[in-house]
Amino acid sequence: MSSDPRQAAIDDIVARYLEVDPYAPVPDDRLPLAVPGFGAAEVAEAIDSLLSGWLTMGRKVQAFERAWADYLGVKHCVMVNSGSSALLVMLRAVVETGRMAPGDELIVPAVAWSTDLFATAQAGLTPVVVDVDPDTLNVEGEWDRPVLAVHLLGQPSRATGPLVLEDACGAHGARIDGRAVGGRGLASVFSFFFSHHLTTIEGGAVVTDDDEFADHCRGLRAHGWVRERSDRAWWEQAHPEIDPRFLFASAGFNVRPTEIAGAFGIHQIPRLDSAVAIRRRNHQDWCDRVDALGLPLRTFPEAPGTEHASFGLSMLLDASSPLTRAQLCERLEARGVQTRAISGGNLVRQPAFAHVPRARVEGDLTVADAVHERGFFVGNSHAFGDAQGQLLEAALRDAFAG
Repeated sequence: MSSDPRQAAIDDIVARYLEVDPYAPVPDDRLPLAVPGFGAAEVAEAIDSLLSGWLTMGRKVQAFERAWADYLGVKHCVMVNSGSSALLVMLRAVVETGRMAPGDELIVPAVAWSTDLFATAQAGLTPVVVDVDPDTLNVEGEWDRPVLAVHLLGQPSRATGPLVLEDACGAHGARIDGRAVGGRGLASVFSFFFSHHLTTIEGGAVVTDDDEFADHCRGLRAHGWVRERSDRAWWEQAHPEIDPRFLFASAGFNVRPTEIAGAFGIHQIPRLDSAVAIRRRNHQDWCDRVDALGLPLRTFPEAPGTEHASFGLSMLLDASSPLTRAQLCERLEARGVQTRAISGGNLVRQPAFAHVPRARVEGDLTVADAVHERGFFVGNSHAFGDAQGQLLEAALRDAFAG
């Protein structure tokens, strides 16, 4: 119990009325896509922010930024209001800092989230869409151009190139050779949406070790203002005729997070490693269970040298399967196993692709097409255990038997 009467009163109200518990077990006959990953500490912290009257980005956001940067082993974290906003800020900063020029090509995997593709074009770059690896469903290998390494559904990508940018939006706690993803290249982005390993309700971040890059991201986050930049004094001295409170150095956006997002986040990070350990254990167990059934579908176990954060368990039906994806997913849903297509499937086959400026395809997209037509995933969570593995195993067996 807190010694502060105000905080003690908040804690008491939350304890009496809160209806979610991040450690509550899930019913044995359900395998949902996600469950609430927050509890009393986050809600009480958010109430404290509401009562304080400080609701916009402030000290709690700053505390979360420091804590997340420390966890990843990087110097800077710039929090924003979503993972997609983080992508846009990161890619615009790549152009602003001269790492890439407008029109330059960026390798983007065909199987990714839609805004990996959209933000690349919106930042003025040329998305070059390529196929994904059949064993990881990621872009892999060494490229002769800058590459956006998307760690799809928590499986780390080892892609390399002259410039590496990471999309780790669904890969919190994933590792390559023992190091957390998010620090392999110039910059990386994360999402903190409700269903992710680490949630701030809505939210995202750009992380980097580069001081100049971080300054540009902070400016782009908030209208292009200089007020959060480390070189603010230089800008003010260079433009004494402009009120420094309204001095803009870049063509920015307004994608700032709320203080409530920071309030949630500071209580999430200490639980991440234990949560990811459960997800990894589930992932391996479920792969083993499904593979042992001998059904016409495959799973995607953790790749050597990596630690899978397992946002979900991806599966791919064989072309010879007697069931279509729609038929199988309908039967699984009827058994309480929620399903989704793997991200956006092959993004080139989405109607929006025709409206993405400069986007082009390089090579064939055989694996992406297979994922588009026959791939799906089920959720994973720290709250799942043996019962959910048994349910998935039985639901798949019965779906093909019936």
